[in-house]
Amino acid sequence: MSRKSSDNDYSLRSMSNLMGERRKKVNDEGERSLIKASSNASINSQAVPAAAAAAAASSSGDLEREARKQFQQDVTPAFVYVLAAFSALGGFLFGYDTGVISGAMLLLKREMNLSALWQEVLISSTVAAAALSALAGGFLNGVFGRRVCILLASFIFTAGGIVLSAAPDKEVLLVGRLIVGLGLGIASMTVPVYIAETSPPHLRGQLVTVNTLFITGGQFTASIIDGAFSYLRHDGWRYMLGLSVVPAVLQFVGFLFLPESPRWLIQKGLTQKARRVLSQIRGNQNIDEEYDSIKNSIEEEEKDCGGDGPVIWRMLTYPPTRRALLVGCGLQMFQQLSGINTVM
Repeated sequence: MSRKSSDNDYSLRSMSNLMGERRKKVNDEGERSLIKASSNASINSQAVPAAAAAAAASSSGDLEREARKQFQQDVTPAFVYVLAAFSALGGFLFGYDTGVISGAMLLLKREMNLSALWQEVLISSTVAAAALSALAGGFLNGVFGRRVCILLASFIFTAGGIVLSAAPDKEVLLVGRLIVGLGLGIASMTVPVYIAETSPPHLRGQLVTVNTLFITGGQFTASIIDGAFSYLRHDGWRYMLGLSVVPAVLQFVGFLFLPESPRWLIQKGLTQKARRVLSQIRGNQNIDEEYDSIKNSIEEEEKDCGGDGPVIWRMLTYPPTRRALLVGCGLQMFQQLSGINTVM
């Protein structure tokens, strides 16, 4: 009896211990699952706002870029393109007057019985006069402004075209070519500067290249005019050389109504007039930031250049201008060397 009762007690204790261990295991697993669930919930609760914030920042950045792009498109008035087009007529005249002489000379040498020397003088005189007037163009731009210089160049173009179309002999023809060269030099110095200073920053590079496009367009137009009037054996060259008056007059009349460069006005201390011009050019855009940027850049340039001495000397001592000049001279030298090697 005693052995049976002890066996029964042992089996009961074993069963109770086993049940206790199972309860403890179940409780421990439940606690761990609750802890894991709460931790996952906390992580997810923290991750959702972070992801939402990142998505909101990305969407706001995209909206800001789109708004800035749309703003730039909206605030660029057509008046800016009108300024660039009328200014680039100087480039058109440069291309036309340097290109039209090649076709006109075929008629001139036969009608005026020109020698080889006179042909060379008539062709090169325009380029020589343009080089000399270009040296004075920087001084004229600084003293009288871009608008006045373009008006002056247009007037000189018109006078030169009239003299060329009415020239009775080769001497007067040479005078007309020299007059046209003076206008070419002033225009080549002034037109790119005026376009750059009146263009909005996001369109400045595109609009400045319009002048180069007009130069090639003038050369192309000159070849068409030469071909059209080459069949007139008598006085056909007068039409070729005299038609340059048309774009010159158009540019002159247009610039009677166009404003001065705001940068030049700020340089001369005409701040109120500069603000009015900026408001006219920029339309509804806020001009305070651009006005401050122009004023700060002028002050920095004057500080770097010293503010004293001739304009040409200050341009050469200004590091960006000096680097651009060295690059341009290097490219010209390389081009000439390549041409010599090709001929040889």
